[in-house]
Amino acid sequence: MKRLKKAVSAIGIVTVIFSSTFTHAFAVDSTVYEKINKEVISTGVTHQHILRFNKDGWLNANVVYVDLDNQDIALDLLKSSNGLATKETLSTMVNQKNDVVAAINADFFYMTTPDSPLGAMIKDGKVISSPIFVENFATLSIDQNNIASANYWDYDISATTSRGTLVPITTINKYTHEYQSIMLIDKNWGDKTPGYNSNHYDMVEVVVMNNIVVEVRKQQPATTIPENGYVILASQGNAQVLLDNFQVGDFVDIQTNITPGNVENIKLALGGGTLLVKDGQPANFTQTVTGNSPRTAVGITRDRKQLIMVTIDGRHNSFKGVDGQKLVNLMIELGSYEAILMDGGGSTTMTTRGLGEFNSKVANYPSDGGERRIINGLAVVTQVGQDELGGIKAEINESKTFIGAAREITVKAFDKNNNPLTVDREQLKYTVKSGEGTFSENRFVPTKAGETIIEVDYLGKKAEVSLEVLEELAMLKIMPEGLSLNYGQTATLSIMGVDKNGYSAVIDAKDVVWEDEGGLGTFTGAAYTAGSNQGTSTLTASLGNRKASIPVAIGQSKTSLGAFENYSFKFTGFPTEFVPGRVFLDTNTKVGQNSIGLEYDFTQTEATRAAYVEFESGNVILPNQSSKLGLWAYADATSPVWIRGHVKDAEGTRHTIDFKNGIDWTGWKYLEANLPQNISTAIELERIYVVETNANNKTAGKILFDGLDVTKSVELEGLPASRETIKDDLNVAYKTKGTQFFVHSGITFNGIENQSKDTVAKRIHEMVNTTYHMSIFTSSIDTAIAGGINKPNAVGGSSYAMKEHEENLIIQLNNRNGGLRAADFNQWSSLINQLNTTNKKNIFITLPRPIWGHNGFTDELEINLFKETLTKAAETGKRVFVLYSGEPEVKVELIDGVRYISTGTYNTNAPKASKYVEFNILQDQVTYQIKSLF
Repeated sequence: MKRLKKAVSAIGIVTVIFSSTFTHAFAVDSTVYEKINKEVISTGVTHQHILRFNKDGWLNANVVYVDLDNQDIALDLLKSSNGLATKETLSTMVNQKNDVVAAINADFFYMTTPDSPLGAMIKDGKVISSPIFVENFATLSIDQNNIASANYWDYDISATTSRGTLVPITTINKYTHEYQSIMLIDKNWGDKTPGYNSNHYDMVEVVVMNNIVVEVRKQQPATTIPENGYVILASQGNAQVLLDNFQVGDFVDIQTNITPGNVENIKLALGGGTLLVKDGQPANFTQTVTGNSPRTAVGITRDRKQLIMVTIDGRHNSFKGVDGQKLVNLMIELGSYEAILMDGGGSTTMTTRGLGEFNSKVANYPSDGGERRIINGLAVVTQVGQDELGGIKAEINESKTFIGAAREITVKAFDKNNNPLTVDREQLKYTVKSGEGTFSENRFVPTKAGETIIEVDYLGKKAEVSLEVLEELAMLKIMPEGLSLNYGQTATLSIMGVDKNGYSAVIDAKDVVWEDEGGLGTFTGAAYTAGSNQGTSTLTASLGNRKASIPVAIGQSKTSLGAFENYSFKFTGFPTEFVPGRVFLDTNTKVGQNSIGLEYDFTQTEATRAAYVEFESGNVILPNQSSKLGLWAYADATSPVWIRGHVKDAEGTRHTIDFKNGIDWTGWKYLEANLPQNISTAIELERIYVVETNANNKTAGKILFDGLDVTKSVELEGLPASRETIKDDLNVAYKTKGTQFFVHSGITFNGIENQSKDTVAKRIHEMVNTTYHMSIFTSSIDTAIAGGINKPNAVGGSSYAMKEHEENLIIQLNNRNGGLRAADFNQWSSLINQLNTTNKKNIFITLPRPIWGHNGFTDELEINLFKETLTKAAETGKRVFVLYSGEPEVKVELIDGVRYISTGTYNTNAPKASKYVEFNILQDQVTYQIKSLF
C-alpha cells in the first residue's frame, strides 16, 4: 500500500428566481455589512454571492450548491483538451463542453514540465489519474448512489502479466521526476509518450493494445499513445524492471485497489488537499493553511446529497482572503459536514452561467488579475433538453438616471428546465407601472422624476425593473478630466450627471452631443480617436442645457534620461541560491562612457529564474504622462530569455513592463516597453531584468543596457477641465445668528517661531472664546492653542469619540492608517449604532485624513460603505457633514445628500492664508461659510 505521508508546501421556477438580502447592523460576530445574492442557475443548482465586512476586512465568496440526487444535472471532470500534461484556464476547459452551468478549479498540481495533477481523477469507475502518492492529501468522491465523501485514501496499482509476473505501478497519468518511477499513461495524458532524451536516455516504454503488449521500446523517440490501450514506462533503475518483466505478446491485467471503497463504485473522484471539516467539526490539517489567501474548497452536507463549491477571493485591494481556520468556519456556516481544500491562490476561479445566459462567465476575482492556467476543474453540467418557456429575467443597465437620459432594458428567457432561450425582441411588451416615460425598442426615456417601475411581458411571462429618476440635472462631469493621446490613439470617455443634492448617474453616450473644438480628432459615440496633427483641443459634452469640457493633447516627444552609469544599481538573482550573476560597467556603449552589463546563470534549476538590475529607491524617476520607456540592449548571442522591467507608482503598486520576449538579435538593438497609463503620479523604475519560465531552457549569458529614455505625451499645459458647479443652498451667509461652530483643520507648530505661534494661538482664542459656541478641529492642535480655549471643543486625532451639543452630534473618527477598520474596527459598529439611535438633527463627522486620494482610505469598498452609510442617515432627514483634514485647500463636495468638507491643511509658513469653516445653526436651519482666519 502507498500511504499518503507528508504535506505539500504552498500552496421552484417562477418568472424571476432571484433574491437579495441586506444586513447593516451591529452584530456580535463583528459583521457590520453583509449582502447576499442568490439565484437558481439551473434545476438543482443555486449560486450564492456573499459580500461581508467585518474586523478582518472584506469577504468576497461565491458559493454553488449542487443537488446530487437531481437527475437533470451531473458532475464532470475538466481538463485540457491536450491532456493532463497541459494546463489551461478554467474558462477554456468549460468552453470545451456544452451546458456547463458552474465550475471551479480543483486539484493542486506539480510545477513541472510536463504538468500533472497531484491527486486522483476518476470518472465512472475509470482511473484518469491515480491518487497522490507522496502526500497526505484527501480525495473528494461521489459513488454510484450519489453519496459524496472526502477522505484520505490508501491505494496500490499493479500490472500482472500472463506469465504470472506482478509489477507495481506508482502512478497513472501522473509525472514522477524524470520518469524514475513506473508510470502508466493513456490518451488522457496526451497524444504522445515522452520518449527518450538526455535526462532519461535509458527510457523504456511498454506499449499495450487491447491488454496485449505489442512493443517494448528502449531508448526510442516519442510514439503515439494507442486509443485502445496504454503505455507503461520508466527511466533509470526502473527501466530495467520493465525490460525484465514484459515481453511482446504478454497479456496484461491492471489492478487498482483503493481503501476505502473500490474504483468500480466511484462515479467521480477528484484530488484535493487537507480535510477542513470532518463530522461537522474542524479537522486536523495535513498541510499548512496559514495566512490570508484566495481559497477554493468543496463541502458536503450531512446527508451527503449536496455539494457546496466555494471560492473566496484574496490578494486584492479589498479582499485579503482567509486562512485555514476562517475557511473552516465559513464552510461549516455554509452547511458543510465534511469539507476538503482545493488549490487556491492565483488558481482560485469559479465560472457560472446565470439564469437565461448562454455562456459561462468568471464569477470571482482571480488574484493574478486574470485566470491562471490550471490542471483540472470540477463542473456541473445540465443534462436535460430544451423545454417550453418557463420565465424571464429583466435587467436595467443602470439603476439611476435623469429626465431625458435613456436606460436600456435587457430581457433573458429560460425554459422550465432553466435552460436559456433566445428572446424574440418583437414579442416584448413594456408597460410603465409607476412613473412616466417613453420607449424606443428596449430603451426607456423618463420624463418625470421619482421611482419608476417598468413591467416587461414576454409571451405571458412577466418581470419588473425599477429605476430611480433623479431631480433636475445640475451638472455634467467627464472622466477622465484630461487626455494625452498619440496620433491615432483612441480613448473612451465616460460622462456623469449630478443633481442639486449631489446624487449622480452615468449618462449614456447616445444621449450626449460631443464636440471637438480644435478638430484634432473624431468621435464614435464616447470613443475619441486622435488624428494626425499635433496640438491641444477642448472636448465638450452637452445634454440639454448642461455642458462640460476637458482638454486633450495630441502627439508625443522623446526625452533622454541619460546613461545607465549615472544611476546606482546592484544585482539580485531569483531564486537567490540558484541564480548567480553580477551587474558591471562595460566600455561598449551607446550613451556616455559606460553601459551596464547583466550576467546571469539559469542552468542550476528548472524553476522560474530571473536576474535583476536593481536601482536604488527613488533613483530613476520617470516624468508624468510618460507612455513608453526605451533603452538600448546589446547581445553577443541569441537567447530565449524575456527582457522585462518593474516600475512602481506613488501608491507603492508594482507594474510589470515588457521590452522583448526572446533575444533574437546580436549587437545593439533599441527596445521599448509600454508604461502603465491612468496613473496621475510620477512612477519610478525599480529594476530591469531577464527571466526564464521554461524549465527546459537552461541558459547562461550576459546582456548590456544603455541610453535610457521615455516617450512622453504632449503636455496639457495646465488646461483645466471645465464644468458647471452645484450651488449648495446651505453655503450662504446667515441672516439671524444662532449657535455657531468654528471648524478648522488643526494646527501643530513644528519649528515655528514663538512670536508667530503666539499670534496664531491668540487669534484662535479670541475668535472661539468670544464669537463661537463650540470649536471643532479635524486633526491635532498644539497645546498652546488647546490650553486657551474655554468653550466646548472637539479635537480629532488618533482616537474616536462622540460629543453632543444641543441638536448636534459630533462623531470623531480616526482614519490615519488608511481607513476606519485599519485604525480601529470598533469605530464601524460605534458609527452605525450612533447613526441609528441618535435623535439629533445635525451630524458632524470628523476625520484627520481625507476619504479618497493618496492619503485617504486605501480600500475602495470601505469608501463606498462609508458613503452609503452616511447617505442612508441623510435620507432619514438628518443633515450630515463630513469634515476632514489632509488636503491643501478648503473645499466642499456634495455627494449623495452628504456634504464632504475639506478643512484644508494649516501652513505654518503662511498662517494668514489659513481658512476655517463657520457653521450657524438656528432651529431647523443650518448654514455655513468658508472664512479667513486673519
